[in-house]
Parts: sequence; structure tokens; C-alpha cells
Amino acid sequence: MHPSAIYAATVDSHTFATFRALVEAIIPDSPVSATYSPELTAGAADLCIHEYMIWELDHSLSLVLGFGLTDIPLSCSTAGLLNVGAVHLAASRQLQHPPNPLLWESGPFTAISRNDRISVLAMLEQGNIDPGVLPPPYRNDLGFTRYMIDFLNRQTMFGNYSEWSAYGTTRLRTPTERRLEYFPVSWKQAEYPGVVPGYRALLGYMLTIERKGGESTIV
Repeated sequence: MHPSAIYAATVDSHTFATFRALVEAIIPDSPVSATYSPELTAGAADLCIHEYMIWELDHSLSLVLGFGLTDIPLSCSTAGLLNVGAVHLAASRQLQHPPNPLLWESGPFTAISRNDRISVLAMLEQGNIDPGVLPPPYRNDLGFTRYMIDFLNRQTMFGNYSEWSAYGTTRLRTPTERRLEYFPVSWKQAEYPGVVPGYRALLGYMLTIERKGGESTIV
């Protein structure tokens, strides 16, 4: 079995559901209409960007422990951070919509509405929660918590509008083993034609310089 398949099989189901709910809230799908094809209405969850986020958190970030950097998988603890935030929002009666009781055990963050998930992100970023109740390594560290919330927002956008989803069956392999299998759906959505050698770039403006008596004048 390929290492990427082994990795995908080991991801905790609660973590998987939490990150799917996260990217679904940040970049939701659009209602299907006669004007646009189904792929042009796809959101981040449809493009499996939750898998990208889990991979990045488990392979691309390092923490300073002792005197050096240490690679520590962060997807599970970050899912815990979002779920603790959802519980706090619900306990403080700040939810805009009732949570789905059928999904609560899969993860409180998954069970609340998309708008409430965004409220959880805002609450954590603003530090409106007792840092002592957060899971390690976020416990009593609102600075790191704020950094992570910013990372989750930015990285979801980056993953969605990059070519990552188009790596298809190779998307969870190491970067050197990934291969583009089709044109990225998000590029079609953004009407980006793709990478082409020789795109024109702004090199400046045409100017006329007159030189008289050792002096130069731009006209």
C-alpha cells in the first residue's frame, strides 16, 4: 500500500469531519443553476480541501520544543481547538442557529451552522475564551491560537485556488510524486487560464528623455 493511502486511512474520523466542516464554512458551494455547470458551483469541501488542510498541518508546520524545531502533527489538536470553541459558543448561548444533534458526537464544530463556525473562528482569533480550556499545544497560548486561526483561513484559500485538487489520486503523496490529472476546477471558477510561458508583464512605461547641455528631462 502506498504511504499516502496508509496516511489517509489513519486520519481520525472526528478530525476529518471537523476539517470538512471548516473548509465548507470558509468556501461554501454555490446553488446549482442552469447558468453554471455543477463543477463551477463546487466549494472547498467538494474539492477535498479538508484533506489538504489535514496533510499540511501534519507535515508542513514545526514547533519550537526545547532548543530546536520539532515536526508535530497538528491536525488532531487543531480539530480539538475548533470543537472546544464550538462548545464554548454553545454554552455561552451565542449560537445563531440550533446545532444538529445527530452530528454533535461527530464533533460540535461539525454540528453547528456555517455562520456559527465562522463565529467560532472569530472568537478564537479575538481571544474571547479562557485559554486554559484549550487543548495542547494551544492551552494558555492565545498568540499561537491566533496564528493558527489565521493559518486556517489563509491556507484554505490557498489550497482551494491552487492546483492541489487536480492532483487527483496523487494528491496525498509527497510533492515530488504528485501529478496533475486534470485542469483545476477552481481555476475554471476564477477564469484563470493556467500557467503559460511568456505571459506579458508590466516592465514600465514608454518615456521620452531629452538631453541638453548635460541635463536630462522626461517629457
